[in-house]
Amino acid sequence: MEIKVNIKIEGKLLKALLENPGEVSRKMLWAGMTNLVEEIEARAVKEVPVKTSNLMHSITSNVSADGKHGEIRATAPYAEFVHRGTGLFGPFNQRIFPTVKKALFWPGASHPVKSIKGMKPNPFFTRALQKTKPQQIFEAGVWGYLKMMGG
Repeated sequence: MEIKVNIKIEGKLLKALLENPGEVSRKMLWAGMTNLVEEIEARAVKEVPVKTSNLMHSITSNVSADGKHGEIRATAPYAEFVHRGTGLFGPFNQRIFPTVKKALFWPGASHPVKSIKGMKPNPFFTRALQKTKPQQIFEAGVWGYLKMMGG
């Protein structure tokens, strides 16, 4: 599961990056990207459905050393199924049938069943991204770094 965000480097931001070449410029990008991924990660943690909290605790983020790429992911093995849905509601739009036995059964089910509809999607990463303003958050990180460095 991947969600991409494009940041425009133009105007005052571009000028600041060009005036601070090399290591300072790299650190400015890294600060902006770190600010952005941490904000989206925090919002995703608030948006994720919680039953056991395993999914919530599996959400992590990472920023490349050059600050040009950031990543937020949920490492729980079922994260994509929660986000995209399953069965009729998932990417294949069909009921879930057993593949090995004649019926499906799980702890808590009142009886074996021949098929199930599946689970509706709960796109927590998408909602988290929609509640942010990526460009502004990225730029705030860059300007915050420059301010901290006395620039």
